[in-house]
Amino acid sequence: MHAADSNAGLVHRFEVATDDLEQAVELVRATYSDTRMRISGDQDTFYYRQRTITAGPLALDAVTTPMDIKLECPSVDYLCFVATDQGQVDVRAGARHVELADGDTLLYPVGQTFTATARDLDTLLLRLPVGLVAARAGANPDRFRFTAMTPTSPTLGFYFRATMQYVCQALQEPDTALAHPLVRAGVIDAIAGTALVAFPHNNDPAGDRLRRAYPAAIRRAAAYIDANPAQPMTLADIAAAARTDVRALQTGFQRHLGTTPMLYLRQVRLAHAHHDLQNADPTHGDDVATIARRWGFGHLGRFAGYYRATYGHSPHHTLHS
Repeated sequence: MHAADSNAGLVHRFEVATDDLEQAVELVRATYSDTRMRISGDQDTFYYRQRTITAGPLALDAVTTPMDIKLECPSVDYLCFVATDQGQVDVRAGARHVELADGDTLLYPVGQTFTATARDLDTLLLRLPVGLVAARAGANPDRFRFTAMTPTSPTLGFYFRATMQYVCQALQEPDTALAHPLVRAGVIDAIAGTALVAFPHNNDPAGDRLRRAYPAAIRRAAAYIDANPAQPMTLADIAAAARTDVRALQTGFQRHLGTTPMLYLRQVRLAHAHHDLQNADPTHGDDVATIARRWGFGHLGRFAGYYRATYGHSPHHTLHS
């Protein structure tokens, strides 16, 4: 085990890479509230890697293992969001059943035991106290809960995944700004706000995709982008569709969604490009350039950079896998 702390103990990092099953099992139990792990297959080829970074109440884990594993998870009182880069995850909680594949996003259930079966796993997990998200929703922490394990839509799932990737990159910087309490509080607020947008919860009984507390102009703008991602679109176009001015639109997106209208549009287009790459067949002539241009990315180098930052690997990797 290699451990390194930085920024006067405010940010903690450690990494474990092991072929010792017992060590891996103990690490999983220690990290995830006494979760029990079992593996299938040849133990001689067992391998497990976990990189964990914590900053105050925020924790991020990157987990890799080529094995088939089954996790028996007790009831937890914290939020654990999962974004898969590779592998398949099958989660069962009571009558609920969710299957994840490459690029999908999930929220493990809170206050309920569940099992998770994973194969050939390469994933990010983001952990956060429920109370911080409840406070962002203006709800009683004892009563607040998310009502589904999956996002309201694939686009919002990819948007939340992009938020996780951003936090991961920020935490990995040697002198990360997240060591500073005010910066960290702002990032946590952005994560909480994005989670409330992406995942349904009981503080929004009408089931709106965006919280009703958000201004109507922001909802109209996001709906316009979601409905027309393949169309040429400027900031002025979005503002006109939202029936507001450009400055108010930019301020509203930054305040309520933690991003800008054009970055939101880019993530929506990336989500569609990712979907097309997953379903493309290079033997039939499908290629990255055509798909990128279809969704408004004329510069292939920049597209590849955006794609890697969001999904953890190149668009060519997705196309050919």
